[in-house]
Amino acid sequence: MINTLQIKTAQLATGTYKTGSGSEVILIVGSCRSVPYLTYLNDWNNQNGNRFTIHFIDPFSWNWDMQENRVDYLQALAQQETNENLLNVLRSTTIFIHEYYANAGMFNCNKESEKNIYQFGLNPLMDICIPNFNDIFILTRDIVSFDLNIRKMAIQDYNVNGKLSPQTLTEIETVRNSNLERFYNICSKTDFPEFAEIFKENYKKHRMFWTFNHIGKAFSLSIFELMNNLFLKLDLTNYKISEVDLYANNYTFLSEYDEGYQWNEEIKPLKEIT
Repeated sequence: MINTLQIKTAQLATGTYKTGSGSEVILIVGSCRSVPYLTYLNDWNNQNGNRFTIHFIDPFSWNWDMQENRVDYLQALAQQETNENLLNVLRSTTIFIHEYYANAGMFNCNKESEKNIYQFGLNPLMDICIPNFNDIFILTRDIVSFDLNIRKMAIQDYNVNGKLSPQTLTEIETVRNSNLERFYNICSKTDFPEFAEIFKENYKKHRMFWTFNHIGKAFSLSIFELMNNLFLKLDLTNYKISEVDLYANNYTFLSEYDEGYQWNEEIKPLKEIT
């Protein structure tokens, strides 16, 4: 299994994480949430004749150096503009899979940005933008933990009545709905607007996210299926899909205030707010 530490170490050394040696070049630019797609494509490549060379870049990793010291992010990004190994990757890329970046220097994905990745030689045959699930607070425990106003209301409720009040629950629902709508809007701006409806219909049936930042296998496999059907057209006949659910080891528990979920998981009472 490819992990984020391997990716970061290779990227800081050369500019990208690289796997495979085929003639067609895939470049994935994304956060840790994009690693499952790297895994799926790498596994397919290994099982189907090494058709691709696959590169992965997480722009956020340039916040650190090889010794794990924080560095000037914008300066580190600027240094990559003359990284010939990286520039060669951009020039040779035929399939570009990416989250949307607007504040990452040369890795910005908007062609109208003053500085963007296309200015550095990237001209792919396929350009595939995937939804980014970042700070999407849905579960009650996450909302209470990270929304300071609701947190104060909840603490007061527990001190007075030992449970959340209707007023607090209304505020939580408002925040939840706002986050869901924000994510659906994100989907509409990618190459997979239909994923908004898929998520809406399935997120209470299946664990599509582990936390407000980490997606589940049900999420990434749905995107990969759409990606293949609409763009990649890979033959999946001789392909064993990875069983790994990368972020399943650390997740937000359901509480008694999360209604309608069919995840068949333990429900932990929302009684300790720290």
